[in-house]
Amino acid sequence: MKYAAFALVLACCSTGSVNAQEHATIPGHVLMMLKPGATPEAVTRDLALVNGMPTAVVVDHEVSAPMRIWLLTFDTNVPQAAMLEAVRKHPAVMIAQNDHTIQERIVPNDTQFSQRWHHVDAQDNDIDSDLAWNVTTGGTTANGDAIVVCVVEGFDRAHADVNANSWVNTAEIDNNGIDDDANGYIDDVNGWNPAANNDNTLFTGGHGSSCAGMVGARGNNSAGVAGANWNVKMMPVRVGALTDASVISSYTYPLVQRRWNSTNGAQGAFVVATSSSWGSRRADPDDFPLWCNFYDTLGAAGILSCGATTNSNFNVDVVGDMPTACDSPFMISVTATNSSDERTFSYGATTIDVGAPGESVRTTTSSGGYTTTSGTSFATPLTAGVIALLYSAPCSGLATLAKTDPDGAALAVRQALFSGVEQVGNLPGTIFTGGRINSNNSLQYIITNCASYSPATGVSPKVFLEGAYDSGTGLMRDNWRSASLVPLLEPYTALGFSNVAGGGGETTTAPVLATTGANAIVDWVRVELRSNTAPHAVLATRNALLQRDGDIVAANGTTGVFFNVAPGTYRVAVRHRNHLGVMTGTGTALNATPVTINFTSPATATYGTEAQGDRWLLPRLVDRKYSARWQVDLRGREQRMRPDPYA
Repeated sequence: MKYAAFALVLACCSTGSVNAQEHATIPGHVLMMLKPGATPEAVTRDLALVNGMPTAVVVDHEVSAPMRIWLLTFDTNVPQAAMLEAVRKHPAVMIAQNDHTIQERIVPNDTQFSQRWHHVDAQDNDIDSDLAWNVTTGGTTANGDAIVVCVVEGFDRAHADVNANSWVNTAEIDNNGIDDDANGYIDDVNGWNPAANNDNTLFTGGHGSSCAGMVGARGNNSAGVAGANWNVKMMPVRVGALTDASVISSYTYPLVQRRWNSTNGAQGAFVVATSSSWGSRRADPDDFPLWCNFYDTLGAAGILSCGATTNSNFNVDVVGDMPTACDSPFMISVTATNSSDERTFSYGATTIDVGAPGESVRTTTSSGGYTTTSGTSFATPLTAGVIALLYSAPCSGLATLAKTDPDGAALAVRQALFSGVEQVGNLPGTIFTGGRINSNNSLQYIITNCASYSPATGVSPKVFLEGAYDSGTGLMRDNWRSASLVPLLEPYTALGFSNVAGGGGETTTAPVLATTGANAIVDWVRVELRSNTAPHAVLATRNALLQRDGDIVAANGTTGVFFNVAPGTYRVAVRHRNHLGVMTGTGTALNATPVTINFTSPATATYGTEAQGDRWLLPRLVDRKYSARWQVDLRGREQRMRPDPYA
């Protein structure tokens, strides 16, 4: 079951007719994610022979640099299963899977309905856009950060209803052959085309332009139609060939642009959602681990991904689908509804999240025209557009949360989207939320709950773990990270630790774990805010990342650790799964600006640990030299060192 300034929506749309063929493995292709520091050449060298057969394996290209994903090609006479197994077992490889073909999700146009009923409908089978637009028409957050939408496969930028809302990378100089903004993409002024390795994203086909119109056709301009947002910017990324490798390459561009957070808005773009209108029906997500895992990676960066389910009448819970059966809280699976609020395509009580208008909807098309079209392809960008609209809510707390706790903000918007649905037609009991999206209901949900989004209390602790500390360098060792043993998902919830006030489920990204030097990640730690007067009482928890220099940062790898509790005086505790914890000896006044608490300094009064020389080290629970020692735990009780059951 699924888990109940620039802002950017990525709408992944492509052109052509529907292919009835099921997804197929591409012979002679294998996708692999390498461990940090490994090279693809090491894999190809070692796998020149598999089961005694020459493989002729070569590196085709790098699919995603930050995720270390590469595409290998090999002689198709070598059994596909044998090659995949050999790649999976190679010590340099973390994950490997077959490459597959995928299909678009569009059905032929139905001109029965020629108006924009999905926004305003006399029978109230719409998403109440007019009511939401009385509050906001999109474009900027409450803090003034501009909102951008990215349409994969490109669109007709010259269209009168699209041109004014087309995104331009102003940090890049066009056609000078230089990566001016140092994001890894040369001359990406107008987005990116991974297949051509340039920014030639211009596409005149109707499908991509129709997706763009659903997200953000210019509103209130006395022409044509309006998208979910009137003023949002749209960035094109062309998916190219419909394969897994192309999908991952396309998703990598908005992921890289989300460095907006780590640079405090100076670089990149504030991507808030993606929308894909293609996929593989009857597909088992277990066969697509790299693709499915990418949604968690995007989510950790603060990006929700909207996926169009298949234009069939399948129970996706039973037959499967990609990507809409991926079990990620950051994947929003969408089916389409008609003007009678009836679901017209596939469903799944645990896999498909929401319904959205997608049958006979009026939108833009190529050559400056307009069309009435149908398919989950169009319900999905409409949903992504609503997500962007929600980020423009008059709620500074949400806008600030998106900067300090991006994945937390993404999950908050997801909750608002789900809480705002209307239980209508044949949706209840057949999809996860049982309802069709309603932009005004979700917007009002955010406004009502705005105070809860404020990251009112922040800390920046610093500690050293005795087991990892190297007195020669003054840093901790990052052996676990370099051996790919630090998980993307925090481990403490699975180990039975209780989460309080919103903690739990934090995820990081492969680029964060790929960082080397003093800011390399040592392991996950647990940060707690405790009562100043009753230190045993835990008031809020967060799982965070410990760097080699002792700094503790949020799961995004850059910011301090924030808690959605009111400013006040708290004791701060840090715990690790195989070391004793440490806690401040007195209360510390905390507010929205992260307060530094340096447990590595003897000047910091602590409760529950001992000073060791001029450093404060959290003693290991499994070190024999301490086996006869007694320590004081965080409840103030003496505790004999003992083996840690989680070590």
